[in-house]
Amino acid sequence: MDSKKGQIVQAALKRFSHYGFNKTTMSEIAVDLNITKANLYYYYPDKNALIKDVLACISDEILTKQYEVLDQYDGSLVKVLCKLLKIKADFLKDYYVLHINENLEWIKGQGIGTLLEKFHYKNIEIVGNLLKRAVEYGEIEVCSTEEAATSYTEIMAGLSLIRSVSDTISGMPNARNVDDILESQEKATKFIFNNKIKEKN
Repeated sequence: MDSKKGQIVQAALKRFSHYGFNKTTMSEIAVDLNITKANLYYYYPDKNALIKDVLACISDEILTKQYEVLDQYDGSLVKVLCKLLKIKADFLKDYYVLHINENLEWIKGQGIGTLLEKFHYKNIEIVGNLLKRAVEYGEIEVCSTEEAATSYTEIMAGLSLIRSVSDTISGMPNARNVDDILESQEKATKFIFNNKIKEKN
């Protein structure tokens, strides 16, 4: 991404994270950047293309931090899983308005659903890598790390959805729900994996 596009993405991100996708116009983003609307449209032909790059930017940042945490595995699976959950929770607090808007049907038809799906599978990949390390370390035993990673990631996503469904329906974000989501996810993580951890001799 060239520097001008990067500046546009950062300006759009500020607006989107405060007002949401629907209530932000391309004209407002152009004013924030002190450029003409025509100049903005030169880089982004429509708002959906800009939203896609904004979500890609956030996703890349989350994944980078998660890979850094993955490399910190030292024989404590639950601790690292909780760190991964905390990274997502921190981003969710910062961009809760975007999280609510992700569920709108109009976004799903703009190629953005594909981007979110890729992010989901990257999360499965990260958890899978972590579980493989835990198996190799001798901390846990699982038949299939891939199946376990998929199930775990889907359970965590489900807990997030359950806790935020009322916000999604009402369209009224409540970022305080993020702490409840994280607490539920951490409890579920301990419940799932504490019984899998092998006793150390």
